[in-house]
Amino acid sequence: MSLPLMPAAVTSLLPWPIYLQGLWLSGALAIACFSAAMLLALRWPVLSRPLGGLDRAYRIHRRLALWGTGLAWLHYGLRLAVKSARRAGLIVKPEGFPSQALDLFDAWHHSAKEWAEWALFIALGLVLLALWRRVPYRLFARLHRLMPLVYLAWVYHALVFMPAAWWRAPMGVLLALLMLAGAAAALLSLAGLIGRRRRVAATVNGLRDRGDGVLELSLDVPAGWPGHRSGQFALLCLDAREGAHPFTIASAWAPRPDGGGELRFGIKALGDFTRGLARRIAAGDAAWVEGPYGLFVFDDRRPRQIWIGAGIGMTPFLARMRALAQQGGTRQPVSLYYCTATLEPNWLEDFLSLAHAAGVELHVVRSAWGQRLDAVQLMREQPDWRHAGIWFCGPARFGESLKAELVHAGLDPQDFHQEAFEFR
Repeated sequence: MSLPLMPAAVTSLLPWPIYLQGLWLSGALAIACFSAAMLLALRWPVLSRPLGGLDRAYRIHRRLALWGTGLAWLHYGLRLAVKSARRAGLIVKPEGFPSQALDLFDAWHHSAKEWAEWALFIALGLVLLALWRRVPYRLFARLHRLMPLVYLAWVYHALVFMPAAWWRAPMGVLLALLMLAGAAAALLSLAGLIGRRRRVAATVNGLRDRGDGVLELSLDVPAGWPGHRSGQFALLCLDAREGAHPFTIASAWAPRPDGGGELRFGIKALGDFTRGLARRIAAGDAAWVEGPYGLFVFDDRRPRQIWIGAGIGMTPFLARMRALAQQGGTRQPVSLYYCTATLEPNWLEDFLSLAHAAGVELHVVRSAWGQRLDAVQLMREQPDWRHAGIWFCGPARFGESLKAELVHAGLDPQDFHQEAFEFR
């Protein structure tokens, strides 16, 4: 990255020019990270598909926001440190040193500094709330709507103080275009337009308690639903005050003659919203669904597949087995490992019947019986594991541990597919 040079007359007055270069660079990187994060928040397939799907795009979105906040604090901390050093006489600002920003924005310097400072503290609070898992998702989602305002305040600050020389340099033009696109994304977010075109109304058909802490919810969707592939997820809103939550679709798509159909979701009681869901909704209630999203769709070129579903992570495999059962069974050998604490007899009977209809070899691993699945067991029971596509959905650490061991033993990392299903 090429930064504008200081005037020759002051290049010897270090460390002031070095301070300015650090200030500009940290600010540019911060606003670039946040601009990219705002664009990924649009949920546009054209942006998320190259990154591996919306789940992975949101993971990158979250990391970019964290990096952007950290760099913004570095930018602010550097400015405070130099002000303290100047008061102590450790750094001297050259007399008559001209402002490097455009003269056009001189009148806006005070407000740009003040707005950016307030936005910085709000951003820190929002990041801490996002990382504190005890904060209800409903509160997190509502407060997260302030982020576009934070970003717009930083854009204002960046435009006012961007060095004049940058406006004529490729890097400055690129940064300005990135901020323009990010600002457009922020305005779309504030207007509530993100994802609106991919949203359809739905009606609750019924609910069924599977007996393993999972509520199976059935929805009727009209002809506007574009259909989905097994393994994809959708944003589901059952209460306008609560907002939308992401859930993997547990059913295969079988449209009716009118173009509508049924969607099923497996919802585990993990938080304040999902724990009381069965008491708050009933057949006939209105809802909306947005999607489908995600690329955990079982596409690979391997001669066989090994599936590993842990807990509620079994949902995409249920959808895939239902799709395979509709097609008369799989033509690609598939072994499924279902890792669970307990399994109700009635649910197990349905599960075995579905696996048989799909042509899937089933292995149930029950932690309540002291059973644990690890890479050693998998390699022992599946001798051709090196030639298989391995699809994992479950706790992130479990999946990362399995992948590390299998890759160390010789698996191609591209053959291990793991859903990155975290939205906060």
